[in-house]
Amino acid sequence: MSFRSPRTTRRRRDSASPRRVLLVATISTAVVAVLVLLALSIYRGVPWVNFKTIYTTVPQTGNLITHDPVRIAGVRVGQVSGITVEPNGDAMLKLQISPSTKLPTDTTFKLRANGLLGARYVQLIPGNSGGELPNGTVLHGGTDAVTYGVPEALDVFNNSTRGALGTMVTGLGAGLLGRGSGLNQTIHEIASESAAAQQLVAGMVGPGHLQQLVPSLETLMSPLDTAKDNFTAMLGPAATSFEPLVTQRAQLQDTLDQAPSALAAANAGLANGERLLDAADALSVQARDVLPTAPAGLRATTTLLATSHPALVRAKALLATAQPTIPAVLRITGALAPVLPRLSSALSRLTPISNGVAPYGCNYTNFATVIRSMTGFGGADQPGGPGGPAMAFRLEVIPAAPTALLGTADVTHLLRRVGYEAPCHYLSTPYPTFTDPGAGLGGQN
Repeated sequence: MSFRSPRTTRRRRDSASPRRVLLVATISTAVVAVLVLLALSIYRGVPWVNFKTIYTTVPQTGNLITHDPVRIAGVRVGQVSGITVEPNGDAMLKLQISPSTKLPTDTTFKLRANGLLGARYVQLIPGNSGGELPNGTVLHGGTDAVTYGVPEALDVFNNSTRGALGTMVTGLGAGLLGRGSGLNQTIHEIASESAAAQQLVAGMVGPGHLQQLVPSLETLMSPLDTAKDNFTAMLGPAATSFEPLVTQRAQLQDTLDQAPSALAAANAGLANGERLLDAADALSVQARDVLPTAPAGLRATTTLLATSHPALVRAKALLATAQPTIPAVLRITGALAPVLPRLSSALSRLTPISNGVAPYGCNYTNFATVIRSMTGFGGADQPGGPGGPAMAFRLEVIPAAPTALLGTADVTHLLRRVGYEAPCHYLSTPYPTFTDPGAGLGGQN
C-alpha cells in the first residue's frame, strides 16, 4: 500500500486585482487624452514645427473662417489661424505658413471663392523680388482683394431690395396699363432700327470687349455694394433736408433776389481782406526777423528789471534833490535861446577847420613834447613823459638817400627817410638819449 505525499493546492483567482484594473484604466485614459490633444493640435498645425506667421488686412473677409486654406498656385501652404477686427474696422487675418515656403517681399494676396457655396481661401501671389518676407509682416489689401461670387450676388437681394423690386414691378405694371398701342409702336420702331442695335451689340460682345467690360463693371459695382447701406440710410435725411426748400420756396426766392447785392458787398469785403492779408504778411516778415532775437531781449529786459530797483531808488532821490534847481535851469535855457543861433553859426564855421586839424592831433602832441624837452632845464636823467625824459635835446638825422645805398647800417635807429610820421601816430618809443660819462651834468649829444 503506497501513500502519496500531500501537495499544497493554490487557489485560482477568477478576477484581476482592483489596483491593476485601476492602473490599466488610467494608462488607457491618458493615451486617449494624448491622442485627442494631438488630433486637436494637428488641426491647428503639426506640433513642434516652427511655422511662419504672416498678417493681412482687408476691408471685409466674405465667408472666410478660421482654418480655411492658404494656397499658392493651387497648392496648400498654410491655413488661416486667426481673424480679428482692427480699430478702423478692417479685418486682420493671421496666416500660418509652412516653414519651407519662400515668399518674396513684393508678395500680394487675394481672398477667392472656393466653390459655389461661399467657402473661401487665401491665395498668396509671390512677386519677383529677390528678398524674402520676414516673419510677422503685415500685407495690406484694398476692396479689390476680395473676389465676389454667387453668395455675394445673392446678398444683394436682401429683404429691402426684394421689397423695392416688388414695388418697382407693381409701379411698372401700373405705368404700362392702357399703353399697349404705344408699346407696339415703340417695338416696331425698335425693329426698324434692329440693324443699328445689332451693330451695337456686336461691338459690345466683340473679341475682348465684353472681357474688358465685365471687370470694369465689377470694379464699379464693388464700391456701390459696399456703400449700399449708406445710400439707403442717406435717402431719409436727404428728404428731410430738401423739405424746407419746398415748404420755404418763397423765402428762398427772396434770398436769391438779395444774393447779387450781398455778393457785391462780399467782393468789397474780400478786397479789404486782401489789403489786411498784405499787411499781415508784411508784419509776419518783420516778425520773422525780430522773433529770433526776442528771447535774448526779453532775458536782458528781465535782468534789467531785476537789477534796476536800486538804481531807480537812487534816481528818485536824485530827481527829488534836483527838483529845486529846475526853475533856475529853465531860466538859464530861456536866456540861452537867443544866443543858440549865433553859437550854431560859429560852430558850423569851425567844424571844417576842426575836421582838417583833427587828423594831426597826435602831431601837435608830439611837437609839444619835443618843445617841452628842448626848452627845459635840468638833467636828462629826470623822469619824463611818453616822449622820453623832460628837458632833453632831440636829434634826428634824415639822410638824403637810404642807408642801404650808402653801405651803412643804422644802429642808432635815428636815421629816417622821412622825418614826419603819418597823421595821428604818437611817439611809440622815446628818442634815444646819449649821455657823456665825463660831464658833470647829463649832456646831450
